Amino acid sequence: MEEESWTPPPPHSVQIDVDGAVRHQHQAACGGVIRNAQGEWLMEFCKSLGQHSVIEAEIQAIMLGLKMGHQMGLQKVLIYSDSLNAISILMRDCPMDHPLRNIIGETRDLLFNDWNVELHHTSRDNISCADYMAKEGHNVAVEDGVVMTPTIPQGCLHLALRDQGSIHG
Repeated sequence: MEEESWTPPPPHSVQIDVDGAVRHQHQAACGGVIRNAQGEWLMEFCKSLGQHSVIEAEIQAIMLGLKMGHQMGLQKVLIYSDSLNAISILMRDCPMDHPLRNIIGETRDLLFNDWNVELHHTSRDNISCADYMAKEGHNVAVEDGVVMTPTIPQGCLHLALRDQGSIHG
């Protein structure tokens, strides 16, 4: 089911919005944000991926969001992505000769690990902060790995405030 605006996760849950971004010459990046049931910002993250396809960037975004949640010790997580194609690939059997088989397998291992994870599709408008962070990933050197901070970046503040307004408005 697709949401119409950003909504917080149920009580005792955490929501991780993720997105991938690809620009000229297949330069890919991904990013996301983690918020609690009150809509409070817990963490943002982004990463440059090097040269990859759009679908691989979207799957990498989901995988990175899962890794971040797992590292934080979260137990009940809702992952939101705007890529129905990536979600579909992750939820069905993967042929042995699929070019992304390894990353699909690694992501599926995280999805079906020892925690409660739900994977949801939503529109890009509803994960605009994750979209912003994915684009920020283009400003990170590949060798720097994942960049994480617990504060809302200035360029995303208006989006986060808009999302907060949808909770309380």
